[in-house]
Amino acid sequence: MKKAGKLLGIALAAVLALAVAVIGGLNVAKFILYRDYYRAETAVCKNPGLNDGFVCQGIAVADGEDRILVSGYMKDKEASRIYVTDTSNRSYYVTLHCDGETYTGHAGGLAISGDKAYIANGSKIYTFALSDVLNAQNGDSVNIGKGVKINNKASFLYTDDEYLYVGSFMDATTKRVEEHIFETAEGTHTAICSVYSIDDLSAPVRIYSIRDYVQGICVTPEGTVVLSTSHGLTSSVYYVYDLADATPTEYTLDGAPVYYLEHTVRQLSGPAMAEGLDYYQGEILTLTESASDKYIFGKLFFATDIVSLDLIP
Repeated sequence: MKKAGKLLGIALAAVLALAVAVIGGLNVAKFILYRDYYRAETAVCKNPGLNDGFVCQGIAVADGEDRILVSGYMKDKEASRIYVTDTSNRSYYVTLHCDGETYTGHAGGLAISGDKAYIANGSKIYTFALSDVLNAQNGDSVNIGKGVKINNKASFLYTDDEYLYVGSFMDATTKRVEEHIFETAEGTHTAICSVYSIDDLSAPVRIYSIRDYVQGICVTPEGTVVLSTSHGLTSSVYYVYDLADATPTEYTLDGAPVYYLEHTVRQLSGPAMAEGLDYYQGEILTLTESASDKYIFGKLFFATDIVSLDLIP
């Protein structure tokens, strides 16, 4: 028995050593595979909530504040959260509710304009006071209202303080909406990003036809558009466009003119599971969900930071 136990211990040690060697090798290989990504990347702070069952989705910087907000859902279906953190890694969270009802939605997009904050999910935009979040204590609950229905799935969100850009994540398993299918120079588009006046969510002012698998959007003051895309364990890709090059079409949706985002000026591949985007000090702020307790593997590859990417031409 002692000999069998010893042999089992040796076998387990060998397996562990092999696993450590493989993970170590992959951690080295990622800097080769994603060389351009790591050249463009700067760590900003730790991504909060990764060990709390929280699955991060949207991200936004509070203007004039050294505070970054991260929205997402809980893997155990508890109330969705917004974490507030800063560059010194001081963080807390609030739980979300809709007029007394616990909110457990995806909380896929997050944007901030002045003292207004916005969450996108389930074809709705929820609007609430940023100060309710910034003045909260850890674990407090914040009311995000009942939401306003918009004309797409509302998977991700961005604001430039004049417009809200809200769009749909689409993949091969998603039910297609016939009027959203467009043939473009970069292939068939089945997703849209609708642009609403920040003061009027009743109807879009224009529509952008975009590629599948988009998780986040950012529109910079220079007119650069960045889309983050990811799907499962495949590489994330960041697509960069010049908004002035968007192709006008003869189509309209809900009374708004349709444009194609189809001519990239840059593409950058990076680690899997990229999520939302925001504009931050001249660069693009982003994060991944791979190191959350739901997926775990990102912990092994140190994908635990909120980062900024130098992507703007």
